[in-house]
Amino acid sequence: MFKLNAKIKVYETVKLIPTPKFYEFTYVKNVAISSSYKSLTDTATLVMPQKVYTDTKGFDQNLFANASGEQKTIHDFFKLENYIEIFLGYDGNYKPAFRGYITGVQTDINAVITCEDVMYAFKKVKAVKDDDIQDKNDVLNFVSTNPTINVASFNPKKFFEKRIAELKLPFKVNALSEELGNIMINRNQSLAQVFEMLKDKGIYTYFKTEETAPVLTITNNPQEHTTTELAGFIDRNFIKSPLAGAIVKKLINQGLSLLSSQLNKAVQSVSGVFLGKASFRFRYNIIEDKLVVVNESTKNTRIRVEKYFKNSNTPIYIELGDPNGQLIKTHVLHNENDDLPKDPLAFENAATQVTAELYQYAASRAMESKPSGFEGYFLTFGEPFVRPTDKVILDNAKDKEKNGTFQVEKVERSYGENGYRQKIYIGRRVETV
Repeated sequence: MFKLNAKIKVYETVKLIPTPKFYEFTYVKNVAISSSYKSLTDTATLVMPQKVYTDTKGFDQNLFANASGEQKTIHDFFKLENYIEIFLGYDGNYKPAFRGYITGVQTDINAVITCEDVMYAFKKVKAVKDDDIQDKNDVLNFVSTNPTINVASFNPKKFFEKRIAELKLPFKVNALSEELGNIMINRNQSLAQVFEMLKDKGIYTYFKTEETAPVLTITNNPQEHTTTELAGFIDRNFIKSPLAGAIVKKLINQGLSLLSSQLNKAVQSVSGVFLGKASFRFRYNIIEDKLVVVNESTKNTRIRVEKYFKNSNTPIYIELGDPNGQLIKTHVLHNENDDLPKDPLAFENAATQVTAELYQYAASRAMESKPSGFEGYFLTFGEPFVRPTDKVILDNAKDKEKNGTFQVEKVERSYGENGYRQKIYIGRRVETV
């Protein structure tokens, strides 16, 4: 029988940056972790005794008593905004299940410790520096401020890598490189609020667990579609539209070719600890099945993308979908730095290039509609360890639709008195290409 093991490391922090000083615990009553690429913040809840055991091996026992010789309580070790790492596993094999900050400590019979992942730090940090927001031209009003800042040619990779590098927080960054035009950011907005704002533009932000550190992932392709999958999806659902003639199809293919290099830069674990893919069998290591099969559905919907230029109030735009369908989303991009050429031939060439770019922008968002796959979850043991955006291979199902490879959307992890379990929510069926 496998033996459960847990390890919790709590680091003291200075301005949210972990220091070398930490406390390590190898006991916990219960742990609950919720992780999803669709939610900005992963959470963890620990249930522990109020008092720390004084017979814990490997500790300097002087740590567990204060000056009067009384035993320290949980509050002396689990302090608000301390950095915390939770490792779980079987038979001495630990995997990092959560990294973040302590956001609450409640005590009654037991101590309940609530945590948020590193996104918590971004709720404390402004998205833009406001060292000099005084309007120097306003000599009569010395307290006037410009409430917003216009970030021209906003590119998530350039903007966030520069801003986040200054913070010296304990993680790596894998950011999307995509021109989103001009974006207005409120000077009071935190980085987390900007991430939420970008969701409206089809860009997701989440931390992905890796062996040495969490990786901040900023992407317009959280489901990790390949360009071949995107092309097949569009061909099945949109090319047959009366709007999509040979020219439109050519532009779509042009746009998809722009995506290929970007989509192939997905972060891959090099540690060997996380393989990014795990296999499960019905009636073997699947304890409970709550999966419902869904089929791809884009009927009667369309998506629109518009791009405005400095010298034009009329946008270049494309629509992808059923021309008579409900408009479910309009994405608006602005380029206030460049002019469209006035020469008719040059204008046509420029418009063709922009149109291709808009199709690749729309294509990556269109896949957010309901693809073929599952809704719901299945319950399994703590291993093999699975993270959101990983792939799971299911087989041995009586319902043959449930056999195949699927992408993980969310994982709820529980550890403690009732064993170690994963509730794995899956979504799209991953096409083999």
